[in-house]
Amino acid sequence: MRSLPAAIRVLAVAAPLGAPAFAHHSQAMFDTTEEILIEGTVARFDWVNPHMYLVVETEGPDGEPVLIEGEGLAITQALVDGLDRDALQPGTPVVVRANPNRGGWGKQVRLLDVTTEDGEIHPFYAANTRARKLTPAESLEGRWAPSRQALGAAFGAMARWPVTPEGRAAQAELVADGLCYVEPTPFLSVLDEMREIDIGEDEVLLHFDNSGDPVVRTVHMDAEHPADVQPSRQGHSVGWWEGDTLVIDTIAFEPNPSGIAANVPSSPRKHTVERLTLTNDRTRLRYEITVDDPVYLTEPATLAQQWDHRPDLPFSPPSEACDPEVAERYIEE
Repeated sequence: MRSLPAAIRVLAVAAPLGAPAFAHHSQAMFDTTEEILIEGTVARFDWVNPHMYLVVETEGPDGEPVLIEGEGLAITQALVDGLDRDALQPGTPVVVRANPNRGGWGKQVRLLDVTTEDGEIHPFYAANTRARKLTPAESLEGRWAPSRQALGAAFGAMARWPVTPEGRAAQAELVADGLCYVEPTPFLSVLDEMREIDIGEDEVLLHFDNSGDPVVRTVHMDAEHPADVQPSRQGHSVGWWEGDTLVIDTIAFEPNPSGIAANVPSSPRKHTVERLTLTNDRTRLRYEITVDDPVYLTEPATLAQQWDHRPDLPFSPPSEACDPEVAERYIEE
């Protein structure tokens, strides 16, 4: 459970659906068209979910010391992108690149990246540009995570989905804004966090880190949906193999305020079909999902994304679960 990462808000700036399209935070707080540099030293690094915060001591316009707080992303996202927590200890000299607050100097900023004295660039909402060597997987079983670039591709596709007028009106209400919140598929599946696939004879289990509040989806293999299936957040899934591709058919989703995309709701008629296939070099998994919901989409919509093979990534401990007070921290600004 967690408030959706502000990286999504950055992607939403150019989206046809407008600023609220992928925002469980209000987009209006930061000016994502501008960048500023802040030079100073690390005063505190709050390694918390759903957003971490880096506090930097710098010099204000009047020449006096001032503390500037920068909002970062979720812990699991940071680990996927290779952020080194230990490199940003209190007292470390840094240069921060950030999007400024529309409220002016001294207000919370959005962290893009942080450069330390050794020239190392530590990524926050800016994607890691360093090459990562991926190891081949033997099968779909294992640990996977989309990169920041893959997240951008997925949300670019979702921004073009044919949302109905009813869906856009509901989206503008920002019902799930600032909440610790468990997202359903497709949102859960495309976020750049770690997930693990366990393949059994009768079931396939999909484990999602979800910022320390793990979600497990059960796929019943070679089965049918029961006639009396009860609706739930993640729905009821059945699966089968088409060659090396795992196909997952899911129905019985309960209505959800972000069932199609952030703040774009879904109805009980929502239906998804997912396809998971290894790439030719076996270092990535191709994930494709088609979403049908006659209430909130004018026609079925599809997106495709790649997940990197990441056996090196751990799951978050329960101590790093989403903190509701942290989720609402941005509102205080």
